[in-house]
Amino acid sequence: MIQLTQTAVLTEPGDIPRLSDEFAQTGCALLPGFLAPGILQHLLDWIEGSQFVLKDEVSRGEVFGTTLFVPPTDRSWFLLHFLLNRPALFKFAEQVASCAGIANFIGRLHRTGAGTSQHIDWHDDAVDNRTLGICINLGREQYAGGTLQIRDPDRAIRAEIGRGAPGDAFLFRIDHGWEHRLTPVKSGRRTVGVGWFRTQPDWRAYAMTSARTRQILTGDNAQTQGAIEEYIS
Repeated sequence: MIQLTQTAVLTEPGDIPRLSDEFAQTGCALLPGFLAPGILQHLLDWIEGSQFVLKDEVSRGEVFGTTLFVPPTDRSWFLLHFLLNRPALFKFAEQVASCAGIANFIGRLHRTGAGTSQHIDWHDDAVDNRTLGICINLGREQYAGGTLQIRDPDRAIRAEIGRGAPGDAFLFRIDHGWEHRLTPVKSGRRTVGVGWFRTQPDWRAYAMTSARTRQILTGDNAQTQGAIEEYIS
């Protein structure tokens, strides 16, 4: 099992070769129990108090979907980035996906509900220095549908990933010709953290130039700063 804790990325012998083979064959690598319980509980609790706003999914100037997003002013958005911008995690991901050197992570928290016009059509995410994707289940409620499908350049479906337990995750391939989409959610709501490992800029530079991070580091947002300090204590 691969698990992200507050201080480390835990692996067992044989994990990386097994996941690397899975990724090569299917374009994804499943990571059940990826978030350690302590991390997961904080993130789930914070997301429950977050306000989601409707937003279009856009790539290369074209809209390919519509979902609900947590704004980047929300403390749960910051915690997601705080957790995943780790050199040890970057090294693990590089080994599994045989991808270029990872410099930073950037992502989103989004929700897709049944009985709405919310959807995500086929797209490749191969923009903005993205080299690898990750999706983490961050919802407590049950839902049906909402399967993520991955297809190769020949348009053959290589993987279909349905609902997992809270904290489960999977890596997915980002490359020209490789595409993915989300099938409609038939009941309930699907809430996930999704994002991309990128080849530049360096994660330290990225953190220091992020307006949200500057607020945390300089104490401009006392509520969020206190929450983060409580989390890491």
